[in-house]
Amino acid sequence: MIYHLYNILLTFLLILSSPYFLLRTLIQKRFRKALSQRMGFFQSLSLKRPIWVHAASVGEVFCCIPLLKKIKREFPHLKIVLTTMTSTGNETAKTYLPETDQVLFVPIDHPLIIRRTIEKIQPSLLLIAETELWPNLLRFCGKKGIPIVLFNGRISQKSFRRYLFFKFFFKECLKVISLFLMQTDEDRTRIIEMGGEVQKTRVSGNLKFDQTFPSFTQEAMTEMAKALGLRGKEKILIAGSTHPGEEEILITLYKELKKIDSHLVLILAPRHLERLEEVERVLKKEFLSWRRKTSLSSGGRSGQEPPEVVLLDTMGELVSIYSLGTLVFVGGSLVPVGGHNPLEPLFFGKCVLFGPYMFNFLEISSRLIEAGGAIQVSGKEELFSQLKRLLFDEGAGKEVGERGYQFLQKHQGATERMLKEIRPFLTTIANCRF
Repeated sequence: MIYHLYNILLTFLLILSSPYFLLRTLIQKRFRKALSQRMGFFQSLSLKRPIWVHAASVGEVFCCIPLLKKIKREFPHLKIVLTTMTSTGNETAKTYLPETDQVLFVPIDHPLIIRRTIEKIQPSLLLIAETELWPNLLRFCGKKGIPIVLFNGRISQKSFRRYLFFKFFFKECLKVISLFLMQTDEDRTRIIEMGGEVQKTRVSGNLKFDQTFPSFTQEAMTEMAKALGLRGKEKILIAGSTHPGEEEILITLYKELKKIDSHLVLILAPRHLERLEEVERVLKKEFLSWRRKTSLSSGGRSGQEPPEVVLLDTMGELVSIYSLGTLVFVGGSLVPVGGHNPLEPLFFGKCVLFGPYMFNFLEISSRLIEAGGAIQVSGKEELFSQLKRLLFDEGAGKEVGERGYQFLQKHQGATERMLKEIRPFLTTIANCRF
C-alpha cells in the first residue's frame, strides 16, 4: 500500500513539473538530452548483460575510479554502464573513466520509467555508490533477480534520522540488497537499524582514501605556477570548494594576512562555477586585484605583477592546484554545508584547515584531528589566528601536512577489500553464458 502511495505522489509531482521540464528542454539542449535519458528514452544498449554502476555526483564518480579500474583489469570482458544524477558527474565519468562502456543519467524513480530502463540496460549486477536508495529501482531489480551491492556506504546523522522516520517504507527496499559494504562501524550499525540484514553487512573502509591523485615533477609544478601568473616566491593560501558566506570571510582575512606577508596569494575556488560573478563582486568591493585562471592561462602576463587573488574558473583542476599550496582551507565548513573532502590536499602533504561544520566527513575529519593531520577552527577569529601562526612558522605547517599524509597512507586499501566482496558476483557473471 505504501508503495502505491509513493508512486501516486511521484506521478502527480511529475505532472506538476511538466511545464518546467518542457520550458527547459526548449531552451537547453543539454537538459533535453539528460531528461530524455532520465525518462528512459534512449536506444537499447548493444552491451551483453553489463554491470550497472550508479554514482550520483562528482564525488561518488571519483570514488568509483580505483574500484572500476580494478574490476575492468580483472574482468576485461565485462561491460560497465555508469549512471549519474548530475551533469558534472556525467562529464566527470566520461572524462576520467574510459573503463565505462556507456555513461547515462539515472532514470527517474517512477515504475514505468524504471521498468523501461531495466529492459534496455539488461543489467547482470547493480552497484550503488554510497547510499542512493531509490525504492522502485531496488524493488524492480529485486523482482528481476538482479543482485544489488551497496558499496562505500555512508549514512550521515541527518540522513539517518530521516531514514528512521520512514523505516517502515525503506525496510522492504533494503531486503532486496544482496550486500552492504559500509565505510565504518557506525555506518554498519545505522544500516542495520534501518532494516538491513546483519549477515549481509560488512565494514570495508572508505574509497576516498584510495582516490587516484596526479603526480607532478618539479618542472611540471613550475609550469603550473607560471600558468597562474606566479613567480615561485609566493606563499599560497588555497580555499577550495567555498560556499556563500565563506568567500567574504576568507577575503577579509586575506587582506589582513597580506599586510603581514606581502607575497601571499589567495587561490579561491568556489564550489559552484555559476557563482563566479558573485564572488568577483565581493573582490571588487574589497579593492583586491584578481584574475580568472583561464585568463591567466591564455598568457599576456609577462613582466606584470601576479594578481592578489586567482579565481579558479575550471572544473577538475583543484586537486592538481592543491600541489602548489602553502596552506589549504577546505570550504563548506565555515557555513553549515557539511564540508568537502579534506583528503585531496593531504596527498601532497599540505597543511589542511577547516571550520566547525564537517558533518559530511565527520569520522574522517575527527580522526584526522586526533592524528594531528589537520586543524579545525571554530570560526573566523580562530581561522585568522591559525593562518597567521602557520605563515610565520612554516615548520609547524609542514609537520601537520606530513601527519596528514601518513594518515592518508595508513587508511588506504578499501578498494581491495570491496573487490574481494564483489568478486564472487563478478565471477558468476563472467562464467555465465547469456
